[in-house]
Amino acid sequence: MFTFFKKHANDLKGKTVIPFTTHEGSGLANCVEDVKDAFSGANVTKGFSIYGHEVRTEKAKVEKWINGLK
Repeated sequence: MFTFFKKHANDLKGKTVIPFTTHEGSGLANCVEDVKDAFSGANVTKGFSIYGHEVRTEKAKVEKWINGLK
């Protein structure tokens, strides 16, 4: 992830970045802050996290989050 950040930091200036991640207990951890630090010229929004084991069964959670982005 951090290799990608370094390579593309300038590509996202003025763009909106929406952090999201799967986890097994850590939630977003430092994800949003790390993205903000890496892409200081981007508009970094509130992030979303979901338990990895819920990905296949909790489609409604993901859809609710996506629909809330509009």
